[in-house]
Amino acid sequence: MTLMTRTDTGELAHAVGAELQQQRESRGWSRAALAAWSDGRAKVRTLITWEKATRSMSLRQLGDAGLLYQLRPSELLARAERRIPWDPDLGVDLAALAATQCDALRPAARWAQDELRAGEPPFRGLRPVDLARLADRCRLSVAHLTILLSTEAPVHQ
Repeated sequence: MTLMTRTDTGELAHAVGAELQQQRESRGWSRAALAAWSDGRAKVRTLITWEKATRSMSLRQLGDAGLLYQLRPSELLARAERRIPWDPDLGVDLAALAATQCDALRPAARWAQDELRAGEPPFRGLRPVDLARLADRCRLSVAHLTILLSTEAPVHQ
């Protein structure tokens, strides 16, 4: 078991980092060897940052990590998602979501607009089943949806 320190990057970032570290170690790769193989795309320091989640990864970095560790970003997120429990009372600001300009969240924005027109309060708790349905509408994994919601509509736990 890997001891993970908590930073403000959150549980999902730590789970992604732990998955990257496990994938690397299970293949017998050192960070130095992986950095060398990357042909300058990632330094050892970058790999440590990803694996220890000392900073949040951007979606571009998630894609880069997927290439280096030979995992599709969606598979990496799915594996990380299985490492952490999901809070059944994840809350989202419907007004902020309804106003998002993020293309990937357009179906979620339409849903939020419909909810607000129906008189729902602007802040709503989402159960895991609600998140899964919303992720399906957006054709995203629950983990990817959660990441996007955290940047586009304040998510509270």
